[in-house]
Amino acid sequence: ADAGSLRNTIYKDWKSLGLQSVPNTGDNGCHASASPFEALAERTNWLGASIKGDYFAKAMLASGVPVEMLQAWCDDPPVSFEGKKQSLFDLLEDLDGGDCLKK
Repeated sequence: ADAGSLRNTIYKDWKSLGLQSVPNTGDNGCHASASPFEALAERTNWLGASIKGDYFAKAMLASGVPVEMLQAWCDDPPVSFEGKKQSLFDLLEDLDGGDCLKK
């Protein structure tokens, strides 16, 4: 990790941060979600965050997506889009919030 980066700080201070082992390429203390929707799913799945309290979820709910559907989508089900079934997370990957809402 580059000097001065967050990953480098985690690497140097892993013991004082309470980590169980030295960080490596795959387990380095940093994670960036592939889309705003995937970030929502990760917050609810990993942290037990409330869908109704989530900023991006509020935008989805306001656009008419029912909360039950959002909950189901957080498990990355295969969805039909433009004639083929695919992972919802893959479908929304690399999109910003506005584009996720449109899709």
